[in-house]
Amino acid sequence: MKNNILKIAAIVVCICFYASATAQMKNTPTSQDQKVNNILSTAFSKIKSAGAVSFDATIVNKDPDKKEVNRQKVKVLLSGNKYRITIDDIVILCDDKAVYSIDNTTKEITVNSPSDSDMDIFNPAKLLQNRDKNFRSKLIREENTQFVVDLTPRKTQNFHKIRLLINKTSYQITKVEVYNYNSSRNECTISQYKTNAKVTDADFSYDAAKYKGYEVVDMR
Repeated sequence: MKNNILKIAAIVVCICFYASATAQMKNTPTSQDQKVNNILSTAFSKIKSAGAVSFDATIVNKDPDKKEVNRQKVKVLLSGNKYRITIDDIVILCDDKAVYSIDNTTKEITVNSPSDSDMDIFNPAKLLQNRDKNFRSKLIREENTQFVVDLTPRKTQNFHKIRLLINKTSYQITKVEVYNYNSSRNECTISQYKTNAKVTDADFSYDAAKYKGYEVVDMR
């Protein structure tokens, strides 16, 4: 369950970058393609101009029968490719050089490189580098206050679809739904979204002195 929560939290971090991943498709667009690309381009431009961003997210896991089986509160702080995610006793730090997953319950720290293939979802830069290859986008419908957009991976992932709900006025991504192959679903609802957050490098830096006695597993 923990690994699943961490994976979904990573998707929450990257949703801002998913918008741009499909906003610059090189294929000749149809009118529907152009519409969804315009939506995603606008959402990305809003994000790009937002500076450092902080937000809360509620992650709900549902089984194939759509029954809630788990709920987690997540706090996220983003600045460029740097981020800090807090989930209960777990803190994930990325200073753009390494990713530190700190479990304060087990007192274990796992260190990965952002460019590690197993951690691609934590690396917005790599995602953007291959943006034309990552997703197909489709505008599913327009509701009263939001657009509903589906992103389908071009290559096999551990999920088959990501659904974005985007506010029509602010173009803020308010909800992300991740659909898994076993018919289970992970829903991430975003709240308390704040732009131009005040951050320092210390917010994303790993300080070994704070974690004396922790077991460190360096996977780099």
